[in-house]
Amino acid sequence: MIVEERMRTFINSLDPGEPAWLDEIRSSALQDNVPIIRMEMGSLLRFLLTLRRPSSILEVGTAVGYSALFMSEYMPENCHITTIEKYEKRIPIAKQNFKTAGREDKITLLEGDAAEILAELSQPFDFILHHYCFVDFLIKLVCQLCHFNRCRLYFILSLSMWHITI
Repeated sequence: MIVEERMRTFINSLDPGEPAWLDEIRSSALQDNVPIIRMEMGSLLRFLLTLRRPSSILEVGTAVGYSALFMSEYMPENCHITTIEKYEKRIPIAKQNFKTAGREDKITLLEGDAAEILAELSQPFDFILHHYCFVDFLIKLVCQLCHFNRCRLYFILSLSMWHITI
């Protein structure tokens, strides 16, 4: 986590802000105590997407869809996001957020256990956004994707652990 206040202030000062519709989702998520990416990590994510220009993104942990919608704002036009969520309470909220934002064609939400779903996925991914702190699952995820030759991986961004693995 970025902990020094001066560094956090500097990084946040570079942030051009987000569209009003995305800010509404952020505010609602924070009010409902839904874990979403912090502003500093959003800035880093925006930078990495702009730098790497992935064509396919895998997100493990959709919550209410904030991160997927955030990425959809900054990813290349031809990019597609596949996001996985297990928590039934949040799935309808994420779906509605995708629909309201008009991003249903850019974001595919898969419902269920990530480990089971990943075993069935066949497409490769250039960028993985991982929201959970289970290191063993993260390692299993990468090994599984690479084993089946579905990994054109540039970055894995693991936000709960607040570090990047390249």
